[in-house]
Amino acid sequence: MHASRMRRHIAFSMEVASTMHATEATNETRSEVREYAIDPPEGWTSAWSWCALDGGDRATRGANARALFHAPELHECARVGDAREVTRLLDSGAFELDAKDPAGRTALHFAVGFGRLDVVEELLRRGCELEPRDCWKKAPVDWGIQARHDACVEALRVEAVKRGVWGGRGRVAPLKTYYEHCYNLTAEQVEAMVVKNAREAREQYERQIETNRASYARQREERVKVESKPRPRGRKKR
Repeated sequence: MHASRMRRHIAFSMEVASTMHATEATNETRSEVREYAIDPPEGWTSAWSWCALDGGDRATRGANARALFHAPELHECARVGDAREVTRLLDSGAFELDAKDPAGRTALHFAVGFGRLDVVEELLRRGCELEPRDCWKKAPVDWGIQARHDACVEALRVEAVKRGVWGGRGRVAPLKTYYEHCYNLTAEQVEAMVVKNAREAREQYERQIETNRASYARQREERVKVESKPRPRGRKKR
């Protein structure tokens, strides 16, 4: 008995030591991976590219860490609402009016998305494209809807009417949202589908709750019946 107990104790000790060693190795590996993510060692290669869309290195510290690319000057000025600098860059010919960044976004995307109405009006006055699509198939109006910049969205709609644009069927008509462009569905139709699916999922969940409660109640009743049956007393006759 004593020898058997000793063998079990030794086996348990070896298992604990093995687990601790594996944990230490895992922690060391995680630490190395974090170091690689912050500063990849020279000559180290990976299946995933460290290069951003503009060819820069994503594994940097500071404000540029994990940035996909550096925004062109025109787009950055549109983002911060510097209408005077936007005008200067366009007048000087440094940028085309509908110049796109590596993600396919124009200055109008940023001006509408960040609610810079004065920049939006200047770009529209110069005749910029109204519905350029970025890499995610989103137009400036989608950015405005998402950020709830209604004044910028309204400016786009008014300009679309002036230019005779048609085709949109939703609340931003005559422009088309992402859903209309990709799925031929208005934003209102998509919202209605989301509400319907959410309601059906909630109803199905509530039905399942009721089914579970009924099942638990039946099981409890059966258990009570079994426990309430009188048990035979005394020794069984052989």
